[in-house]
Amino acid sequence: MDELKRLRGLMKEETFRGHGFTNKMRENILKEVHSKPSSKAFSFNKKPIFAPLMSFVFVAACLSLFVYFGGTQLGLFDGNNASAPFYQYVAKDRPESLGAEFKFLTKAPFEVEQVTTETGEDSLGKIERVTLMGKERQTIHLTFQSIEPESDITLSGDEVKVGQSKGSYYESVGAEKVSRLIWIEGETIKYEIEFLPGGSEVTLSKKDMIKMAESFK
Repeated sequence: MDELKRLRGLMKEETFRGHGFTNKMRENILKEVHSKPSSKAFSFNKKPIFAPLMSFVFVAACLSLFVYFGGTQLGLFDGNNASAPFYQYVAKDRPESLGAEFKFLTKAPFEVEQVTTETGEDSLGKIERVTLMGKERQTIHLTFQSIEPESDITLSGDEVKVGQSKGSYYESVGAEKVSRLIWIEGETIKYEIEFLPGGSEVTLSKKDMIKMAESFK
């Protein structure tokens, strides 16, 4: 700053005499020397904003990935709730009338406390129905039926696969969500699972119902 002050003192009109300066050149030099520093001059004291911005973007991206993969594992995406816990079920109450050609449930979304059986009949033939119930009135209805090959069966709902077998899934809309899964094995065995949550807060998604169906052994 001292050198600049001294230079301003030296830059008088006489300084330019005899040195070939034009009036325009002299005016420009005097203007630059005597002018005050601009308030818009670049300052190195300003803190850089690019690095913090990139750090924020990186953190936001990591957080988004964490939420997405965590939600995927919990089943929060794809329209499903978190998968229900499954308990091993030993079918001590398998009805004697149920033929050896039928498989039976080995995993249930609750601990079974009560089992009832009944038989019926429809246009396709005899039906065996087994009902499993938990302590909060959660209920699973299992239906078993032998059918003729190429029977005229309409499977309404979402098309699904249980193992290699063709099936359909349906769920009701309302206060108590009812989930239903039907599938046919080998063109001659028809299975159906219906789940009612009862007094529990557990509902089963399509994925849960397929998991339970694939536990049939």
